Parts: sequence; C-alpha cells; structure tokens
Amino acid sequence: MRGMSRVFQGASTVAAILQGDLIERAAEAGMRSVFVGFETLDPENLLHAKRQNLSRSYDDAIRRCHELGVMVNGSFVFGLDADGPDVFQRTVDWAVSRSVETATFHIMTPYPGTALHQRMTAEGRITETDWDLYDTRHVVYAPRSMTATQLVNGYWDAYRDFYRWPNIICGARGQETVGAATRHLLYAGGWKKFEPLWDRVIKAKRVGAMLPLLEQTLDAFGRARSSRSTPAASLAIGPIRSVTTTGVRYLSDTVRAQS
Repeated sequence: MRGMSRVFQGASTVAAILQGDLIERAAEAGMRSVFVGFETLDPENLLHAKRQNLSRSYDDAIRRCHELGVMVNGSFVFGLDADGPDVFQRTVDWAVSRSVETATFHIMTPYPGTALHQRMTAEGRITETDWDLYDTRHVVYAPRSMTATQLVNGYWDAYRDFYRWPNIICGARGQETVGAATRHLLYAGGWKKFEPLWDRVIKAKRVGAMLPLLEQTLDAFGRARSSRSTPAASLAIGPIRSVTTTGVRYLSDTVRAQS
C-alpha cells in the first residue's frame, strides 16, 4: 500500500491485528496509533461481552503494533458481571506491564434497545433512565460483584493510576529502544503534564488548533520505530486531517481524572 501522505489514528479489533497483513498496510499508510478494544482480561467476561477476543493473544497484538511503530490505546470496560473491586488495579498493572502507551476506560453501559439492556431490565437492575447519563462514565445499573460507588470510584482511580508518573516511567522502560521509551514518556506524560492546557482547549472547543503538536508527536514516534527497517527519509507522512472522537474522548476523560 502506498503512503497516503498523512498521519492518522485508527481503531482495530485484536483479531484484525493478528490476522493477515492489514496492520502492516495501515502502518505503511501512516497509522501511528490504534485504538484496540481489549475490554476485559477475564475470560468469563469475554464469554458475555466480546467472544471474538477469546483465545486471542493480547500480548501478541501489542507486540505486533509496537514492532510496526504503532502506539496502542487500549480500551477497557469495567463493571462486567465477573468484575470485582480488584479489577481496576489488575487492569492498570497489566496495561503498564505491557507498555501500552495510552488507555481509555469505560463503565459498562446497557444502551436502550440492546440485548444487555433487555436482560438487565428483566433482572430489575436498571437504576437510571436519564439517557444523558448513558455515556460510559456513569453507573446506570446495579453491578453484580461490587457496589455502584465502588465502580465509579474505581473507574476514576484507574485513570489516575495509569497516568501517574511512576507508571508512565515503568511503561516507558518496557519499550525496546531508547527512542521508543522517550516517545512513550513524551506521549503519555505530555497529556498529564499539560492537563490544564488540554482542559482549556477542550472546553473552548479548540482541539483542532493542537493538530500540529499531535501530528509531530505521532510522526516522530512512527519514524523512531520504523527507522530500524525503513529509512526515515523514505516515509511519506503529511498532516493529520482530523482528530477522532475517540481521541477527544480520551483527552477529556484523562483531564477529568486528573482534576
């Protein structure tokens, strides 16, 4: 695949990363960060939440992305029926130990019209009908293995813990090269260090003004990793055309967790 003269962020399933050469072609085209729905580390939860991840190696998926110069934004859902109060720390520890650059956390949300919502309604577990709260940041049902307060507090604790400097440094140390470790620090640490700025930018709806900074960071990361096999001068990389909703959501939740 020829380069599209742009740097971009994408989204993928674990299966798509592990099968075929799609991830290689995306990296060649300019993808420098990928949103991956790991969702849960518990096989019992996967039976009900994301069967396609069963028997998939999360470690292999992360390794394959990193070898191609693609950062991983891991997505995790809390509040599944098998999740106890220990799920938050276990998930953060796992992501840090795998050098996942950024993480997006969610509270399980039974959206109206879905089988999950129908099941929970039948079980009498729906506790909130204000649809504005169905945003994966609020608890709108009765969790099975913890209290609603434990769930919402654990959700925000996970954001704070993952982006603490000791964990950012630990994750960076797990990278294969000094250049990759440095860029891990810059990318993950940058959001934390400049969180007041991001907060103002988001509230002012001026995220687009930060595109040059995002572009340079993503570009540098990809070139640092890809340079082991591909000369930097041969990469056809240009400006980012847009910021994805996932990216804005990630920035917004990170800022709120740190406030």
